[in-house]
Amino acid sequence: MFGSVWGTLAINCMIILGSLLTALAAKYKSYALMVVARVVFGIGSGLIVTMQESLLSKWFRTKHLSIAIGLQLSISRLSTFLGTLVANPVASATGDWVWAFWLSFILCGFSIIMNLIYALVVRHLRGQVTLTKEEREALKQKKTFKWRSIFKFPTIFWHIILIEFIYAAVWSSFQTISTDLVIMHFGSDKVLAGYKASASQVVPIVATPILGFVMDYYGCRVLILLLSAIFLILSSGLLGWSYVDATVGMVFYSISLAFGPIAMITSIGMVLPSEYIGTGLGIYKSANNVGTSILDVVVGVVQDKTANQSYVNVMLVFIILAAIGFVLIIALWANQFKFYGNLLEVRRTIRTMRMQEINDKELEYTSKGMDPYTDTPTRWTSYPIVGFFVAALLVAWVLFFVYSIHESNA
Repeated sequence: MFGSVWGTLAINCMIILGSLLTALAAKYKSYALMVVARVVFGIGSGLIVTMQESLLSKWFRTKHLSIAIGLQLSISRLSTFLGTLVANPVASATGDWVWAFWLSFILCGFSIIMNLIYALVVRHLRGQVTLTKEEREALKQKKTFKWRSIFKFPTIFWHIILIEFIYAAVWSSFQTISTDLVIMHFGSDKVLAGYKASASQVVPIVATPILGFVMDYYGCRVLILLLSAIFLILSSGLLGWSYVDATVGMVFYSISLAFGPIAMITSIGMVLPSEYIGTGLGIYKSANNVGTSILDVVVGVVQDKTANQSYVNVMLVFIILAAIGFVLIIALWANQFKFYGNLLEVRRTIRTMRMQEINDKELEYTSKGMDPYTDTPTRWTSYPIVGFFVAALLVAWVLFFVYSIHESNA
């Protein structure tokens, strides 16, 4: 709606502001400032990822989408892995744990520089394109966002979002407790626990680009998503009830984290019109954050009510949610097979041809300044679905503020 250059610059400024406030809050031990800082940083970091994936999904929609998203996820996981790995050593080397936040601030500054380079490249490319007055007017109409079209989104999109709502919450909450889990359940010291917990990020760094190639040439998105569910269940079982080296369970979790997101993100890029991919991925990211916010609180309550604050019952919650997601994924396979001709599973040759046909139909509308959903009726099922996610969003914010106030008074 506002363009990639101004959008990414504004969001990056929000991220660097959030990072600066986080470092200052840590330095001066201000809990209230830390809450504000994390809200600002969280909004910015969520939006920048959505914009990245949206741009890639539009540029590579008909060809090589999975490879592009795979590389993006790989780089993202690499940075997360390095952040997890170096946080404790940086604190130990400097004698001040706040320096981990200052390092984050410096890296955010580097991101702003890269964003400015991107802006200059886009400006240079735009200077090589000349549009007539009629073409500019059509382009303006094309960029007009019609929020009512959300209620015309296909049911399969909301199906994917529901799976994401569950799995992203488990993945994120799992990651939050991973270091403490290794310390409590396996008796490791903090530095060693940090190294073992960082193993949860290893597989996506290597696997997501490879999975991108596999899905681009052979399809099998839903099958890969099923494998993600299986490895998440196995990981939770190993880390909750066995004393096999924690690295094994973390690697299994890492496999789940590698297989799941890329399958869902690329599927969204295929089932929504290119004009609404950004909106769809924004909803995807929102579902991620809402589910995580709610489950983080649930995990804390469950752990507090477990003897010796063990993570056994927390792992049981993860297994139950992963099992529910597994059933939903099987239903997703049936959904796309029956109503989309197995689009998410077919090989490259058939998929490219069908996606090109879909893209051409959408261009017939957008070239005239019309919405791709102009002739699509509103789906009544969308209203309760959207209502559910709005309610979940409100619950997440209420829980966040209630527990933030509780912690500040503790």
